Amino acid sequence: MRRVLYSIFSLFAAVSVVAQNSDPVLMTINGKEVSRSEFEYAFNKNNGNISEGGQSVDEYLQMYIDFKLKVAEAETLQLDTLTSFREEYMKDRAQMAESYLLDSAYIEEEAHNMYAKDSATIGRDGFLQVAHIVFVVRQKDDEAAMKLAVARADSAYAMLSGGTPFEEVAKFFKVPASAAQPFEIIRGQAYEEFEQAAFALADGEFSKPFESPVGFHIVKRFSSRPFGTFEEYKPAIIKILEQQNIREAARIKKGQQLAKEFGGDLSPEEALAREDSLLESKFPEFGNLMREYYEGLLFFEVSTREVWNKASDDEKGIKKYFKKNKKKYAFDAPRFRGALVHANSPENLKMVKELLAGKPLDEYKSLIEANIPKDSARTVRVEMGLFAIGDNAWVDKLAFGQGDGGTYRKNYNYVDIVGTVLEAPETYKDVKSAVVADYQKFLEEKWLKKLRKKYKVIVNEEVLKTVNNHN
Repeated sequence: MRRVLYSIFSLFAAVSVVAQNSDPVLMTINGKEVSRSEFEYAFNKNNGNISEGGQSVDEYLQMYIDFKLKVAEAETLQLDTLTSFREEYMKDRAQMAESYLLDSAYIEEEAHNMYAKDSATIGRDGFLQVAHIVFVVRQKDDEAAMKLAVARADSAYAMLSGGTPFEEVAKFFKVPASAAQPFEIIRGQAYEEFEQAAFALADGEFSKPFESPVGFHIVKRFSSRPFGTFEEYKPAIIKILEQQNIREAARIKKGQQLAKEFGGDLSPEEALAREDSLLESKFPEFGNLMREYYEGLLFFEVSTREVWNKASDDEKGIKKYFKKNKKKYAFDAPRFRGALVHANSPENLKMVKELLAGKPLDEYKSLIEANIPKDSARTVRVEMGLFAIGDNAWVDKLAFGQGDGGTYRKNYNYVDIVGTVLEAPETYKDVKSAVVADYQKFLEEKWLKKLRKKYKVIVNEEVLKTVNNHN
């Protein structure tokens, strides 16, 4: 008996060890474990082959640790408890979980049923593209009106038989565009008399005049096309079914199925709620997706607060960074900072130059908007910015003495510049985009150093060796 019990215990222990080692812990960050499968999911989804410019496992590991450190900081700051965060996360999770909480097979079956029904109706003849010349006769019209309609139909038919194009005949008799322009029909959409005439024609033919409850017609058949395959019509069919609340019906059926699977003690709604709570553990692909989304939201929120907003809003810090690294942003050639002014008269050109002279570039726009009306009779056009040689032919000539200038804008035959030629950037605004980008990188590196000191990171090197290399 002891041997049997020992053997059973040993078997359970061995199974337990295998289960624990099937997805070992790759690393811990701030005491939070990251499994090998979690890292593999991120690595394989977000990283290409090294030959295609992707990163090695070791290279990606460092970037992934940085990401996880930012998530840890966001959790420490309790950003995941913010009402705005919870509402956004739960709203998007509900959308992502929807496909797991309805009977997709039921929707597919209903789509096939609709296709089969439509195919039986349409498939025999397909779709016809037709137009018609119609002479309307109302029930209250007298015999004279009837005879007139017949005569006009006969005249139209004679013109068509004589070679007059269908469109010209329709125009001659002032047929409404909705009738004379080609449109598609299928069996069961039009009056029986109209369908008999239309479906009896070959492409390009027109019928003799015939009577319907509306009046007298001559129909022309332009072309036909067969009823397509299920896959071709599936998106349109699904859209129709959704308008008929097919998803709610499929959700109810899923709830009924789950209620049976859970033992029959739960209502369909209770069964759906229970299934919803189990999705992350029951479906690894959904669990990975939701963890990725959850952490992505936290990463975005904390990065916005700690780096991105600071990099764009911290003017004092940007100025200080630019001053310290000014040599890095030296021009390879002079730049012109200012405005190129196109005017319709020498007086207006002089007025704008005097308006902008000596003013900072970032005030040009407000000065122009305040002093020059925006209307069709505007007297000047102004191009503002930092120009290098080759950016604008007029600036090349007027600021740098190179070339013959550009072409005059229509009605603007007077051109000049106002501003300054710079040998090197004077303020960070002269190279703002580059400075802000570098300042953001500087802030992020500084932040990451702080996070690496704040949170303990432990990597299991032996497990790391088995990433994408295990059975």
